[in-house]
Amino acid sequence: MEIKAAQFVTTSGRRVLTDDGHQGMGGEADVGSSTEKQQGRVAAAIYANCEELDNRQLDEIIEWVRLFKY
Repeated sequence: MEIKAAQFVTTSGRRVLTDDGHQGMGGEADVGSSTEKQQGRVAAAIYANCEELDNRQLDEIIEWVRLFKY
């Protein structure tokens, strides 16, 4: 399954990555508030690093992220 940068969107449908997988709200590089940019950097790290991981490893990462959700 091929994952595309355009699939990384907010709940309102706004893209958080540019076409080449870098941070960029609305698909435009370096655009967004400070927290939107942070969200985009996390999305870019996921996009760049998760393709080769297996489901167990992905589940572990999801659990780490859940540590921050209250």
